[in-house]
Amino acid sequence: MHRFILCIVSALLAGAALGQSNCRLYLASQYDWESKKGFYLDFEGSSLPELPLILGVADGEQWRFVSHSPGFATGRDYALRAVIEPTVARLYVDGAEVGRMEAAITPHPGALEVNYRPPWADGKGDWLAVASRVRVAVTRGGKEAESRDFDFTTAASRNIPLQFFEPGTPSGAALDYRPGDTLTIEIDLRFADNDLHAYAPFVDAYGQSIHGEWPEKVTSDEELQADIAAEDAELDRMPPSEDFDAYGGYKGAGWQEQATGFYRVVRRDGVWWLITPEGNPCFYTGVSSVPALVWETTPVTEREFLFQWLPEREGRFAPAWAANHWGTNDGTEYVCFYTCNLIRKYGEGWDRIATERAFRRLKCFGFCGGGKWGAPLGMVENPVLGRGSTPALVERPDVFDPEVCRTFRDELARQIAPRRNDPLVLGWSYGNEYHEIVKPQEVRDILAMGADVPCKRALCDDALKSLYEGDRARLAAAWRLQATDMQDVYAGTPEAPDEDVEKLRQFYADAYYSFLYTTIKDIDPNHLYLGNWIVPGWWVNEEDWRIHAKHCDVIGYDRYNREYLEERLQRLQRESDKPTLCGEFGLPAWYEGRRGFGRYPANAVDDVEAGELYEKWVEDAAADPYCVGLQWFLYRDQPITGRGPGRGPELVHGEHFAFGIVTETDRVKWPLASKMRQANLQAALWRQEGRRRP
Repeated sequence: MHRFILCIVSALLAGAALGQSNCRLYLASQYDWESKKGFYLDFEGSSLPELPLILGVADGEQWRFVSHSPGFATGRDYALRAVIEPTVARLYVDGAEVGRMEAAITPHPGALEVNYRPPWADGKGDWLAVASRVRVAVTRGGKEAESRDFDFTTAASRNIPLQFFEPGTPSGAALDYRPGDTLTIEIDLRFADNDLHAYAPFVDAYGQSIHGEWPEKVTSDEELQADIAAEDAELDRMPPSEDFDAYGGYKGAGWQEQATGFYRVVRRDGVWWLITPEGNPCFYTGVSSVPALVWETTPVTEREFLFQWLPEREGRFAPAWAANHWGTNDGTEYVCFYTCNLIRKYGEGWDRIATERAFRRLKCFGFCGGGKWGAPLGMVENPVLGRGSTPALVERPDVFDPEVCRTFRDELARQIAPRRNDPLVLGWSYGNEYHEIVKPQEVRDILAMGADVPCKRALCDDALKSLYEGDRARLAAAWRLQATDMQDVYAGTPEAPDEDVEKLRQFYADAYYSFLYTTIKDIDPNHLYLGNWIVPGWWVNEEDWRIHAKHCDVIGYDRYNREYLEERLQRLQRESDKPTLCGEFGLPAWYEGRRGFGRYPANAVDDVEAGELYEKWVEDAAADPYCVGLQWFLYRDQPITGRGPGRGPELVHGEHFAFGIVTETDRVKWPLASKMRQANLQAALWRQEGRRRP
C-alpha cells in the first residue's frame, strides 16, 4: 500500500538522536529541478537555531537562491513572506526584509504544492514546524489575477504531542502564473521542539492516544465490558439477511446456475458474476484480516518510554507479546494492545468469544465473508499462498529449473491439500502486490549469474531467438560480450540494453505466472485462481497487468483510492475481458489528527464519511460488468505507534491508520458499519439492475 509522492506534511522527525541530515519542509513550491523552472520556499536543516529559510528561483538556465537564518525559536508565531518579481526576489520575516537577489523566473506548469515534506528529505531534526496558513497570490498588470489560500488552523490547533503522529496537512492546487507576473507567498507558522521524551508517554493502557480526547475513548475495563450488552442490542436490530445463502449468494435474483460446491464465474448478458457453491449469483463483499486476535502488533524494543503501560509477559496477557515479526531475527519485541483489550473485555475464553463475535459482526454488517489474511472458522476467505522452503533465485524461484519446480510444486500442494475440497475457499492467490512484479534489476542480476543457472540460460536463449533472430554475433555485440558460441554467452556478464532487459523481464514474468497458474490448477482444478493481487500503477508498466491477466481465472488486484472509477482500470479490464476482484481497498478516517492515527492519502474525515465513500465504492463496483466483488482492508485499526517493522525511539514504525471497522478497543464504528450493511445488502440487486450513480 504505499503509493504517493507527497505524504508527509511537516519537518517532524520522531527520533532522539540528531545529526547532519537532509531535513526539509517545503512551504510552497511549483518547480522542476532538472529543467530549472519554477520556485520553491523551504526550510533545510536539522538544528532550529541555525535553520535557514531558503527561496529558490529558476529562469530555465540556472537556479538562484536567497536565504536567511534568523535564529528561529519555539513557542512564538512567525509571519514569513516571499515576493518574486520579474527581476528581483525578496524574503521577509515578521514584516522586515531579510534578503534579496536579482532573479528572473521561468514558470513551471505543474501544480502548486504547500506544507509538505518529500520522502527523500526525511532526515532527523530537532524541530517541528506547524503552519496555520499559506497564501500564494499572482499579480498581473498591477492587479491580483488569482490566489490560492490554504487554511491549516484546525490541524495546527491540535496538541503538540498529537502533531508528532502526523503533522499538518499537505495540500496543493493548480496555479497559473506567467512570465512578467509577481508571486507573493505568505505563511503563518510556529515551531515546537521535536522531543518525544518531553511529552511521553504517548499511549495509554488501552492502546489509545493519551493526548487526544474523543467521545468513544475508553477509560476503564468496565466500559469495555459494558460494550458487550450495548453491542448485542445493536446487532439484534440488524440480523443477517435471509436473502443470501451461506456464501453470500443472492437468492432473490430470479435465476441460478448449477451448484458445484465451489465458487466459479459465469458471464450473463455481458456481466460477469461470481457463482457460490450453492449456485446463486454473488457480488462478493469481504473483509481482510479477521478476527485479528493477535495481529497487527506494534514494536516496543528501545521505545518503552512511549507507553504508559505494558502488559506482563507471563500470565493472562502473555498472548499479547511476540517477537521477530516481518521476517527479522533481531529480538525486537512486539505487543498487541487489542489482545489485551479482548482479554479484559471477554475474560476466560476470550479468543473463542472474540472470534465468534467477529463472525456475527460481519454477517450482521451484510458481508459475504472474509478476504485475505485470514477469516474465522466457518467463514469464506482468500488464502494467500507462499513459496515456503523453495529457494529464491533473486526475489522468486527459478521456474526454469526442474528441481526447483518440483520443490515449489510440493510446497504449493502442501498448503492447498487441507482445503482442496473446501467450499469456503473463494479462490487461491499467491504472494502480494509489488513484490510479485518482476523488476528490471532482477533480470540484470540473473544475467550476471553463472552459466549453470537455468533461468539465465533461458533468458539468453529467448534473447537470441526473439530479439536477434538467431544471430549470436549480433547478440554478443549488443551485449558487449566476447562470445564464439552460446556457452560463452551463458558464462559472460552481459551489458544488455534497457530495451532487451524489458523484453526479457516480460518473458520471465510470463513464465513465472504461467508456472503458478498451471501448477495450482493442476493441484486443485476446482477452485478459482486469483493471481498475485496486482496494484494498478504500482508496477513497472502496464504489461505487468496484461501478463498477469493471462494466467488467472479472475484478475485479483488491490487499489486504494477515494473513488472506484478509474479510466485506466476500465480500459485494461475491457482489453483483458476477464472478471476482476478487488482484494484490498480502504478509506481510513483521519479524525483531523486528534486520535493519533496517520493521514492516509485515500482518507475520510471521519467514520460517517468513510461509510458514505464505502457505499459509493460498492455501488460503482457493482455496476461494473467486470468486477465480481471487493474486500475492505481491514477488520480493526492499526496501532497508532505503527505496526512495524522497526525498533528504536521513533514514535511511529510502519503504517498507523484507522482502517478498521472496529477500534483498538474492540468498539464497532457504527456510522461506518451501518452504511456498510446498507450497501452490502443492496450490491447484488444494484448489479442485477446495472445501477450506477449519475
